[in-house]
Amino acid sequence: MKTIQSKFTAKFSALATLSLFAFSAPLLACSLDLSGRSDNDIQQDSGRKPAQVIEFSGVKKGDTVLDLLAGGGYYSELLSRVVGEKGEVTLQIPKAYLKYAEKALKVRLADDRLKNVNYLLSEAEDLKLGENKYDSAFLVLGFHDMFFQDDGWNFTADVVMPQLLKSLKPGGKLLVIDHAAAENSGIRDVKSLHRIDSAFVKADLEKRGFKLVKTSKILTNNADDHSKLVFVPELRRKTDRFVMLFEKI
Repeated sequence: MKTIQSKFTAKFSALATLSLFAFSAPLLACSLDLSGRSDNDIQQDSGRKPAQVIEFSGVKKGDTVLDLLAGGGYYSELLSRVVGEKGEVTLQIPKAYLKYAEKALKVRLADDRLKNVNYLLSEAEDLKLGENKYDSAFLVLGFHDMFFQDDGWNFTADVVMPQLLKSLKPGGKLLVIDHAAAENSGIRDVKSLHRIDSAFVKADLEKRGFKLVKTSKILTNNADDHSKLVFVPELRRKTDRFVMLFEKI
């Protein structure tokens, strides 16, 4: 009788463990549903490879994720599907982004269609991110913008990144994707070309309380020689981009 009971207990424990793993396991790229989105979003998928990017990030069901400088919310909508009903996504932008993103956001957030996405309009001085709140943060094509100031634009890394670090849970992850710049160029091209040197990004974030976990070449484009503005027609949405995953120390 003890043997039968022991076997039953072991089997039950194994099934429970498997069930828990299935709930908490990171997304597999092949399992992300990309359907039912706008034509514009779908047209961007081939160049942005969102399923592979989100799988690389390790985001899973039930997570709380910050989409910082989220623009029109392309990633926010996909992340909302990944984290599910028990998860939460914060779509953050500053007012300066509204002239580019307001129309897209109205469509994306209309009729409360993304119930687990919170829209946060906040400025660098007080991002209103809270503390120890997020399992992960996405910073896609926005880090370079934190290293120059312009008329109506003041969103500097020295002000923003300490708040971001504080908002992540211990061991929280930060995904950074940006347009690659020439080797050893640092922040020379952040304003003129909207590019940033990946080596600078690594060194800078490691000074700010993060450590690099891994990198990916899924958005590499060897045809991009890093000498042109990222918005020229032949490169728009096709630039060579680095993909890095950091962890809060």
